Amino acid sequence: MPKVEIHLSVTVALDWLDVNRAIALFQEMQAQVGCALATSYLEAIQDATLDEVLGPKWEDVPQSEAPWTCPQCESTAGFKRRGSRRRKLRKSSLGPIPFELRQVTCRRCHSTFAPFAGWLGLEPYQVSSSEFQAKVVETACQVSYGRSVAMVDDLARVQVSATAAHRWVQERGKSVKLDAGRADGRPLLLDATRVHAGTNPRGCNLNLGISLAGRRWVGGRAQMEIHPVCLGVDETWSETGEALAACSPGRVVYDGDPDVVQWIEKTFREVPQQRCSWHLVHELGRHLWEDGLKQAQARTWVNQVRQILYQPEYSLSQRRAALHALIQQVRDRGFTHAVHYLEGAESHLFAYREQPDGMFFDQQRQEPLAISSTSPVERQMREINRRTDVGARWQPAGVTNLLRLDLIRRFDMQQWDLLWDLPRSGHDESLTANLQVSVSVRPSPNVNTS
Repeated sequence: MPKVEIHLSVTVALDWLDVNRAIALFQEMQAQVGCALATSYLEAIQDATLDEVLGPKWEDVPQSEAPWTCPQCESTAGFKRRGSRRRKLRKSSLGPIPFELRQVTCRRCHSTFAPFAGWLGLEPYQVSSSEFQAKVVETACQVSYGRSVAMVDDLARVQVSATAAHRWVQERGKSVKLDAGRADGRPLLLDATRVHAGTNPRGCNLNLGISLAGRRWVGGRAQMEIHPVCLGVDETWSETGEALAACSPGRVVYDGDPDVVQWIEKTFREVPQQRCSWHLVHELGRHLWEDGLKQAQARTWVNQVRQILYQPEYSLSQRRAALHALIQQVRDRGFTHAVHYLEGAESHLFAYREQPDGMFFDQQRQEPLAISSTSPVERQMREINRRTDVGARWQPAGVTNLLRLDLIRRFDMQQWDLLWDLPRSGHDESLTANLQVSVSVRPSPNVNTS
């Protein structure tokens, strides 16, 4: 493979500098060197291609077929050099990159054009590189638009407006696809929250579904392999889960929200269902309050349910019997709201033991288990709430685009890289560069060795 050699000369005054000042000096130099190297490379690669296709300058040699096409007559042969025109990427991770874009003239129709713009991944009037846009959007997925551009300015020394960051999010977010097919045969976790969007003063619903592909231990801690499969803002579950309706999840895990329950009963009637055990315990107190109990009184019943679910010595049959007996006691006391709540969850509360998939394991009883709570999707909801609760009202489409980008940024790096046309370091030999550094001091210092 042909190589491009770029020779760089750096001259630095021989003054005594402490570590901090030396770092500041070479940081400033780094900002200049990166742009200069990029400029030199972009021009050198164009010249090398022209030499290969058209032959060396000023030499009349037979030309091979060009790898480009004339935009006017679609000819692929018979071109001559026609100078350059100035091009400048004003915003990149290296800073502004000015370079010359080589031009050719078609001998057949006499039109002049720059054949390398598309090769270099440049759109007409593009002033920022896609890799820089990706970094700005990556930051905007985590903090507000205003704070994200301030961080980019502070760290990369490149100024960009919050309006531009917002525009890049909306343009790219529309292209994100969440693959519902990844829910096939895997646990599907569903949850909903409210986001300050739309016309309702209280905001609107945000629905999220994720599938679990596996669970592994990294550094002594368990990590879930998560795939987002659906996301909808200001939508019903029928709209959000339209693509999921054609899938067959291994099980469906949910927290008991009435809208979710209604959609699951209609869509996944034959799929094993698991009510979240954590929510069952923590939501029971509210239903007992509706039945007239005070917090201290309700706590007694809540603790009994907690013991039934988490007592390690209980077998599955003992848990079922104990829960059934507790529901009967609650009914005898006349707590209608609590009875309705517990009876609705009773038949779907122990699927993690009845139909285990081995993703979890009961060390006490040496039995395989399945997931029994919505904790993984709740964790994503906390992250969503942290990002969207910025004191402003969102448009449903705007917050949807932002959150889809954030989900693939964290859980689907392949789609994220393809979205921005990013190279993957370590997988592309063209990203390998050799740097040789030699240092000399001029004039040579006088050293008396006698």
